[in-house]
Amino acid sequence: MLSMINLTIFSLWLLSAVIDYSEFCYIWQLKEYRWDRFRDFLTTQQGKTYWAKYRLLWRSVVAFFIFFWPMNDVLTVKYILLLLFTVDLAYNAFKFYRSSLAHPKYTQKAILIILMAVAVEGAVFLLAKDWVLFLVLLIVRFLIITGVIFIINQITNIVKKFLIQKAARKLSEQNNLLVIGITGSYGKSTVKKFLHHILEQKYHVIRTPRNINTEIGVAQFVLSTDLTGVEVFIVEMGAYQIGEIALICRMVKPKIGILTAINEQHLSLFGSIEKTQQAKYELLKSLPNDGLAVINFDNDYCREKVSELKCRVVSYGLDADQNPDCLIKDVKSNLSGISFIVKIDKSETEFLTPIVGEHNAMNIAPCLLIGTKLGIAMETMRNAVATLPPSLKIFKYGNCDIIDDSYNSNPNGFKAALEIVNKYPTEKKRIVVTRGMLELGNESEIIHEKIGEEISIVADELVIITKDFVEPLSIGVAGRFKTNVICKPTSAELLAYLRGLKDSSAVILLENRIPENVIREIKYENLS
Repeated sequence: MLSMINLTIFSLWLLSAVIDYSEFCYIWQLKEYRWDRFRDFLTTQQGKTYWAKYRLLWRSVVAFFIFFWPMNDVLTVKYILLLLFTVDLAYNAFKFYRSSLAHPKYTQKAILIILMAVAVEGAVFLLAKDWVLFLVLLIVRFLIITGVIFIINQITNIVKKFLIQKAARKLSEQNNLLVIGITGSYGKSTVKKFLHHILEQKYHVIRTPRNINTEIGVAQFVLSTDLTGVEVFIVEMGAYQIGEIALICRMVKPKIGILTAINEQHLSLFGSIEKTQQAKYELLKSLPNDGLAVINFDNDYCREKVSELKCRVVSYGLDADQNPDCLIKDVKSNLSGISFIVKIDKSETEFLTPIVGEHNAMNIAPCLLIGTKLGIAMETMRNAVATLPPSLKIFKYGNCDIIDDSYNSNPNGFKAALEIVNKYPTEKKRIVVTRGMLELGNESEIIHEKIGEEISIVADELVIITKDFVEPLSIGVAGRFKTNVICKPTSAELLAYLRGLKDSSAVILLENRIPENVIREIKYENLS
């Protein structure tokens, strides 16, 4: 029969374990449970300071000293554990009150990982039946969940292969299905959305949803989707390593491929821009002889390996010197949308769209080339472009205008977002909130200094939310246009800062990942 003290310790331990493993799972989930991405995280300032947190350092130090402290009776150990878990409860309650208690998105995999980690810890204690062992388990929790993730990944890799083969068989049975692949360092999701809208004017089209662009994500979508009557399947393809896009291509067998751009994004994972280029070209090299490669000719890295392709190539861009098949001219923009002229086969057509941001003309161009290839009339496409869905979320937070570009960030995308901020009247206070850009490898400092210069031209205030990039961004800003630089390294500080702006006239750009509690409050305010 459980005594009251045993029951209390068990309840507090269970609560402590679930919260700990939830936070650890949150970090791993952000890195997609991949060791290469987690290893890169550990090289950042945020990653290095992560080890100094209460859960990983200070509580472990206390537990370590207590473990070696001479104790002769079990009751003393129980009271010490009761005290430790009570402190844990108070700490977690404080974090909850500050809306800074981290947890993952509770997917089936995340829930399984957390439950398995808790079960492993509980099983070790029950087998050993040693109360002092609880102190050791407190110290090694991160190692426990890492081991659990490693084991689950081995199992899921087997499941992945099965699902990919099953999805490939299903697609091979669709004799009249045209598969269009889209890859690039940025712009993939936007081009996918625009292309779907234009092609559905004539065809029954489906696309991979949201940010689904991995081999298992594509496979699961294929297996869960009724392909009856579908004529075009648009597949977004992402990668962190060479070979990942090739694997998706072997599954879906695209006949048309779009390469949007190549830049330094994920450079620390690929190792070099040449390897990034090699990975992105896997889509184009997978196309059959009668396939079609649609390439951004303004981008040197996209253009320079065209001679290696066996299929037909068509190009698009703003640079007339590159003689693209789709030349974009006279781009004009404001907060109501953009206008531009497209020249294809010596014929020029003016397009108007409510989409904000000049860069979106380049996202629309490959869609027009493919629409032309598939026999959609230019006037039909012109009307479709005039009703394109928004590519960027812009909404109100109190009196502030929020530009939500928090999904991802890369140098070109960051600059494009700054151009939108620059369209707002100077009477509004212009604020950029960012953590910086991740996985840029050895180029990181140089790129952040350059983006700091861009920010200084546009923004009145730069709010940096991690300490990793404070120095290079500050060097880039360097007081050129009196841009104020401040650091809000915790979600509580950032949330308090934004709340203080609600009644002011400001435009706020959220660039790259923003803490979940901040996003939740802004979205809730917008919905209400």
